[in-house]
Amino acid sequence: MSDVLRALVLVAGLLLACLAPAGADTAPDPLAPEAPADAAPVNPLQPMDTSSPSATYQSLMSGSRALGIAFKAYLGHKTLDGAETLLADMNRLRQLLDLDPLPRATRFKVSALAIGYLADILERLPQVPAAQIPGATGRDWGTLPDKWRIPGTEITIAKVKEGPRAGEYLFSADTVEQLEDFHSRIIGQPPLRPVLFANWHMEQVNFTGPVFSDYWLRRLPAPLLRNVLDTPLWKVLLSFALVVAVFTVVRLWAGLARRLARRAGAAGRLGWRLSVPVLFLITYFAAVVFIRSQVNLSGAFAIGEGYFTAIVLYCAGAWTAWLGCFFLAEAVIASPRIPDHSYDAHLLRLAARLAAAISAAIILVYGANAIGIPALGLVAGLGIGGFAVALASKSSVENLFGGIAIFADRPFRVGDYIDYGPVGGGWVEAIGSRSCRIRALDGTLITVPNGELANMPLRNITRRTRSLFDHDIGLRYETSPAQVEALIGAIRDRLAAHPMVEQAPGFPRVVVTDFASSAINVHVRVYVLTAELSVFLAVQHELLLEIMRLVGAAGTGFAFPSQTTYLARDPGIDTTLRERFDAAVPAPDGPG
Repeated sequence: MSDVLRALVLVAGLLLACLAPAGADTAPDPLAPEAPADAAPVNPLQPMDTSSPSATYQSLMSGSRALGIAFKAYLGHKTLDGAETLLADMNRLRQLLDLDPLPRATRFKVSALAIGYLADILERLPQVPAAQIPGATGRDWGTLPDKWRIPGTEITIAKVKEGPRAGEYLFSADTVEQLEDFHSRIIGQPPLRPVLFANWHMEQVNFTGPVFSDYWLRRLPAPLLRNVLDTPLWKVLLSFALVVAVFTVVRLWAGLARRLARRAGAAGRLGWRLSVPVLFLITYFAAVVFIRSQVNLSGAFAIGEGYFTAIVLYCAGAWTAWLGCFFLAEAVIASPRIPDHSYDAHLLRLAARLAAAISAAIILVYGANAIGIPALGLVAGLGIGGFAVALASKSSVENLFGGIAIFADRPFRVGDYIDYGPVGGGWVEAIGSRSCRIRALDGTLITVPNGELANMPLRNITRRTRSLFDHDIGLRYETSPAQVEALIGAIRDRLAAHPMVEQAPGFPRVVVTDFASSAINVHVRVYVLTAELSVFLAVQHELLLEIMRLVGAAGTGFAFPSQTTYLARDPGIDTTLRERFDAAVPAPDGPG
């Protein structure tokens, strides 16, 4: 690993070097430069002893002494080896704090502040005799209490009830939360014992990585050394400048990527678009590593930076995952084996949409959990909200599942000619997650929702193995039976002789079907051996013209709707019969 990379990784823990309180009355002098020559070496992999309040308290004392000595040595000569020692010692001390209720985005910084606050506080409190702490050796304590407070304070070491660390005694989460307040109330008092540093918290606030020379830092103007949210102003300004620089670089690259994407294919365009969030993740992460390991923010400003960084990085990660799914799909489609408008290409695009939505949602939920929004509650809320949205957008959900059904059943593919519903037919141009686009015979583009299309009876003309020639011929009623018989035989023979007409039992079929109001109907039905619409239309054209010639040769013609009108004189009514009828019928009586 290069020195630069080691610096970024190892010095990431330097901001945590907020250092140690003095030891108990039985502890060695904390100002001692080194341990006795005959002391047993410390196993760097051995975890802190948290089996009792006494073990946790003594672990804090011994661990903070080691951290304090390492920190003083580091200040005298900043090296990567010193950074390794500080990082290892701080990670061991973090095991003594109950950080589980804290968001992951702020645990690292809060734990550093907590160790520094504890160091300053305990240096100003009277020594606690080791024998009085529950769990101390040399005494039978029976059942240990669930919690123990340092006398005269609210600083509590409590037993963890559940989780992976159940049964361990740690400085409680409530104590960690209140340490800043405790520190502000006691820091004005002098330390009660010899210390390495009078104010560990201020050492932490002013701490920097190896990149920054103390010689130049001491010569900064006084206004730049003033604290803003517990962080020196120069650190705040430098952090803002680095973040602005990252956004500026990414913005310039985004403009260049848009111009380059115009000359690329579908996969190339997505690749250039994907490069923007990838570059942002790389540059912003590098800036954050530099800020945290070299600049070392502290206090409320550092905690706010932790929240902001988590939100930005997780959103950028979701953006990257979203575009990455589409890029992978288009990269596969770009291979010669998958045509751009094939069924498989559209299936890959639909799968990419679903994968992009799911992966981005998972990253965002994970990020929300990192900043303190419970993932379980968020997922439950999303489930309820999703159900409400699904009810409100029933048609959209129906179309989505209709699209999935179309992809699963494959009733047609892009490029097929289909007949559907009352609208008619056309060529399928695109199959989307919400609708299908169909080009009608007149050139218009029709968009049909997937939900409707999945429930329609469809006829896929392109998928047929042969084409049906099915027509009714209407002959004039003046045609004699002999003419009809001769015409039917001629048509049947001519159809059977055509090379594109299928020969099968009962086919070609040419029969008289009925006597219509103005014609004798002859039904002609054969199968043409082609699935191509253009070829079938050419054969149909040829056969219809041939039938027309045969009808003329038979001495008859095609019928058309007609009516026969009979004309005659109107003789009126028979007056003699009327007079005879009137005489036979008596006249009615008058009134009364």
